[in-house]
Amino acid sequence: MSTSVTATIGRVHLPFCAMNASGVGSATARDLVALAESASGAVVFRPTTVHPFLHPEFRTLHNPGYDRYLPLVGEIKAFGKPLIASIAGATADEYVILARAFGEAGADLIEVNVAEPYVAATLDPWDDPAAFVTMLEAVRGAAARPIVLRCPERIPVPLTDLRQMLNDAGVDAVVLANTFDVMEKFFIPRVGPLPAVVAFGGVKSGYDLSSAIRKGATAVQVSSPLTVEGPRVFARLLRELEQLGGHE
Repeated sequence: MSTSVTATIGRVHLPFCAMNASGVGSATARDLVALAESASGAVVFRPTTVHPFLHPEFRTLHNPGYDRYLPLVGEIKAFGKPLIASIAGATADEYVILARAFGEAGADLIEVNVAEPYVAATLDPWDDPAAFVTMLEAVRGAAARPIVLRCPERIPVPLTDLRQMLNDAGVDAVVLANTFDVMEKFFIPRVGPLPAVVAFGGVKSGYDLSSAIRKGATAVQVSSPLTVEGPRVFARLLRELEQLGGHE
């Protein structure tokens, strides 16, 4: 069975269905340019907060604040590749501020990142599903762009509840761990409306990528191989996928 090498998320076309995971290979402007020049299907910014974030207990969220990244949006988009802004915060208002700012700056998609441990320790969005849906709706309206919800590897609510929350909030795509217990079970049953699924983790080869797509993923985010090989990993994955029968 052939696999398409392209993808569409929220009406945004990706020339290749693999991209970097937020926070991986995207720490500096130079990193972002390297991703934009690579075969990656999109450029995903590192998770960004309203204020500079240097909390010693939550190092994965360290960033200089969104005002340092906004000017880079236009520069990266000049390469002609979709740009995904990943946002994180301690309150719903912070997410709305970030979504509006990146949407106005020209980001193509907004990744609402609730996978960061800091978010779980402060906002704890899963504690009140109704409030979480309200926040996602507000973020989508503020951004005026399609939104992607990035979930933690272990989702603290039943997957059936997650599906309902995503549909209620009008979420365009969801980033899920590429495992049987999460991504594959998310598709059971395969009835009713579902957002696009972006698989995270477990993709080290074109075969892994093809397998994730066959299981239902629309696209994948690459982490470990990107750390080891750098942006050239996307050319390798594309080549291997095409050799397996991938097509436009």
